[in-house]
Amino acid sequence: MISAPLALRMMVAGSLGMSACARVAPEAPSAAGLLLPRSAQVCAMTGVDADHDGLDDRCELALAQGFAPELLLDPRDCLWNAALGPPRLGGGYLFAARRTHAGIRIAYLPAYYRDCGWSGTVCRLRGGNCGAHAGDSELIVVDVEPTGEAGRWRTTGVFLSAHCFGRSSGRCRWYRETDLRALAWVDDVPNGAPRVWVARGKHANYPTQQSCDRGHWFYDSCDQNYTAVRFPVIHAAQNIGSRLTPMPAGDGCIGSETLPLGAVGTSTGARECPWDSSRPFRGWQDVRDGTPPSAYARYLELIGEF
Repeated sequence: MISAPLALRMMVAGSLGMSACARVAPEAPSAAGLLLPRSAQVCAMTGVDADHDGLDDRCELALAQGFAPELLLDPRDCLWNAALGPPRLGGGYLFAARRTHAGIRIAYLPAYYRDCGWSGTVCRLRGGNCGAHAGDSELIVVDVEPTGEAGRWRTTGVFLSAHCFGRSSGRCRWYRETDLRALAWVDDVPNGAPRVWVARGKHANYPTQQSCDRGHWFYDSCDQNYTAVRFPVIHAAQNIGSRLTPMPAGDGCIGSETLPLGAVGTSTGARECPWDSSRPFRGWQDVRDGTPPSAYARYLELIGEF
C-alpha cells in the first residue's frame, strides 16, 4: 500500500520574521483547491520581497508548501536515503515562484544528486551503460490562481518534465483543463497539490503509473513506486528567486556547504547556478561521468514566466 502522505507542517518563523498566520498548515477544503493563510491581496502586499518580483516572499513560501507535489517513489532508487527527514531521494529541493497573467507559477526543482540510469534488461540491452550521470535536472511546475474566495487557490496547470530536450521530449508537457483529470491529488482534494510518479533511477515525472511504465519507449518504470513523499518545502532559503534577482544574493550560485536541507551526498565545495544556462547541472558532484544534464535555466526558459 502507498504510505500516508507526509504532511509539511514545519515553517521557520522566528528567524524569517513570518507572521503567525503563515505558520498555519493548508486546510483540505470541501471544494476544489486549497484554503491557504495568504490571499491574493495579501500576496500583492510586498512587505518582504528579496527577489524583487512583486510577490511577497512569505506568500511564495506558503503557496510552495501548500501545492508541493507528492512524489511516488521506488525506494530501490540509488538515491533513496531513509536517514533523511523525511526519507527521500537525495537532492537539493529548491523552488521558485513568479506571477503569471492569472495567478502564480511555482517551479519545484528536486535537483537530484545523480541520475542512476536504467536498470534490468534495458540496461543490458544498452551494453551496460544505462545512461547514468552526475546530476539530474528534472522538475515539476504548478500554476495556481485564486478562486475568488478569500485565501482559496486552485491548480490550473501542471508541467511534468520527462527527459526533456531528448528524443522522447514529447512527454515533457503541460496538463491543463480536461488533461488535469489524468492526475490524482494529495488527500483527494481536486485541483490541490498533484501526485506525481517518478521513474526509478531516471526520475522522469509522469501523471500515472501506466504512463510512467510506457515512458521513454518503455525504458522507464514505476512498477514498485509504493512510497509517497511530499516534496519538502521547509523554509525560505530554498527559494532561488528570479532571473532578474537570483537567490542567494550575489551570483545566485549555491555551494554544497550551504544547501538549505543539508549536503549529505554531495562533493565538498561544489557549486550549482540554477539561473546560468551555460552551466550543466551536475548535482553538486565533482564527478564528470556520462552526458551532463541540461542546465535548470534551460528548463525555466522553456516554461517561461521566469
